[in-house]
Amino acid sequence: MGRLLGLDVGARRTGVAVTDALQIACSPHATVETSSLLQEVLPMHQREPFDAVVIGKPMLIVGGATDSSAMIDEVAAKLRKALPSLPIHFVDEGNTSLEASQIQLKGGMKKSQRRAKGSLDAIAASLILQRHLDAQTYK
Repeated sequence: MGRLLGLDVGARRTGVAVTDALQIACSPHATVETSSLLQEVLPMHQREPFDAVVIGKPMLIVGGATDSSAMIDEVAAKLRKALPSLPIHFVDEGNTSLEASQIQLKGGMKKSQRRAKGSLDAIAASLILQRHLDAQTYK
């Protein structure tokens, strides 16, 4: 068992989160420009390899793709090409940004800190990763 990488992909920014080696805890890692995501992820994988990547993807109740699905699929394709042996899993990202915002409020984060969009994206990525871990626990 090894670390997992979680991603909350957005048009401009992507939140990045990681688990520990035992896949018990998820931690927000960083927020990076989506256009430079590979430049961030590849060195991380070289330093401490990941067992898999978990990407948040909006899922419609009735099925089908959303407006951001194509962009997320494109990011996943780039990751598959750069790291072909690394499994990629998709998890419903519904409401993770709202949950991340609530976590910031409950944690006492100042309004100026909450407005820094980057922290929200990284927290959302850790929530996506936690959803994946929870789903694996109950399989």
